Amino acid sequence: MWKQIKDKLKLSDAMKNVAKISGGTMAGQVISMITLPILTRMYGAVVIGNWALFQSIATIVNSFSDMGLTNAIMIEETEEASTRLYTVISTIILIISIITGVVVFIFYSIVPDESGIKSWFIALTILVLVITSQQSQVCYTWLNKKGEYNILMKNPVINQIAIIAIAIPLGLFGLKRYGYYVALIAGQIAMIIHMKRFLPKKMFNSDIDDFRIVFRTRKTFWKYQLPTNLITNIKNQLPTLLIKGLFGSEMLGYYSVSVRILNIPINLLATSIGRVYFHTASEMTRRGEEIGEYTYRNIIKAIKISIIPIIGMMAFGDIALTIFLGKNYETAGQIFRIVVLQNFFIFLMMASQGVTITLQKQKYAMISCIAQSIGYTIGLVSGAYIFNSIYIGLVLMSGAYISIQIIYFCKLFQVMNISILRYLKSVGLSILLIFSCTGMIRVLLLLLGITNTI
Repeated sequence: MWKQIKDKLKLSDAMKNVAKISGGTMAGQVISMITLPILTRMYGAVVIGNWALFQSIATIVNSFSDMGLTNAIMIEETEEASTRLYTVISTIILIISIITGVVVFIFYSIVPDESGIKSWFIALTILVLVITSQQSQVCYTWLNKKGEYNILMKNPVINQIAIIAIAIPLGLFGLKRYGYYVALIAGQIAMIIHMKRFLPKKMFNSDIDDFRIVFRTRKTFWKYQLPTNLITNIKNQLPTLLIKGLFGSEMLGYYSVSVRILNIPINLLATSIGRVYFHTASEMTRRGEEIGEYTYRNIIKAIKISIIPIIGMMAFGDIALTIFLGKNYETAGQIFRIVVLQNFFIFLMMASQGVTITLQKQKYAMISCIAQSIGYTIGLVSGAYIFNSIYIGLVLMSGAYISIQIIYFCKLFQVMNISILRYLKSVGLSILLIFSCTGMIRVLLLLLGITNTI
């Protein structure tokens, strides 16, 4: 009896910790959404587009700036080993970020930015962004291992408060070319200062023997985790890089704002569903049970949860964004409606995260990742050079992603001995319902004079 009570208390503590992290994330998202209309009107799409590019470059660099070692902090058994790993990672991050800054400076000195930002500022911004983004992840991992959820809970709020405390005054004083970038970097630094108080005082390491020990004992991380991170992040950041190169900073800004808003329900809801799925599917596999039917039911649940919001966003997205962000963001509204269906499938994928790991079919995820990268490239390049339209480019890009995702899940359900036709029927009916309902609503809005496009 006492053991059962203890187990329940442990579960309760776990749920409290999840609630703390989720609550902090939600509070940060709320602040971000409240201030987004102010910042978009104040700084404009070009500035936001440039920041999306800087962040994209930093994300790709951070795929290898820690040599894939950050997650190894979670499994170190002693404080000494953890500190050694932490200092080695921090030193590697610093070296790679400096090299990145030099390369970026040389590149933008030869190929000046279209919006007139100085090459030294771009290089410095990306250098600092690489350091702060990766250090933030390292600190988060360290504190997660220690169970310091009260500290982690405050991060999103600290980040957003620092951003608005700097971005709005700088914008009001007319520093609109650089103020936004300075504010977002300051938000990262504020988070790191908050977390660093609870980490080892020593941050860097010059002992070659420590590097040898880390690379010898944690070979699997830099050998396997690093390339996986790199391929995944290149695929995820490819639309940003292609839109910037093919359509310019302003269009990237519109796309960035649209995706940022769409990602909010995905980050809050799909991630939670996916964590529960991964945990349950892993437990079932360990017990020797089949996970096919459970995975199918999970997909159906995700469809039922998301289909009405998806219809609403596809039907009213352009109207809502124009009201929310201002008339200058009509293009963002159109982009929002185009990429909504892609995000429906992203939602389904994240709601079933870990399925390839559970099935030991990681190669399917790798093939899917490569195929999506090719699809993104063909779609956006065709939109730019054949149709001269970002809208058509995004339709082709989204179509490629959706097609690959459907094939990807067909292969997974085949492995799980679930009828592919069941999955195709469910997905086909949901797509038909989305387009039918959206079409009827748009016709009604057209007749009422609320919009002039279907």
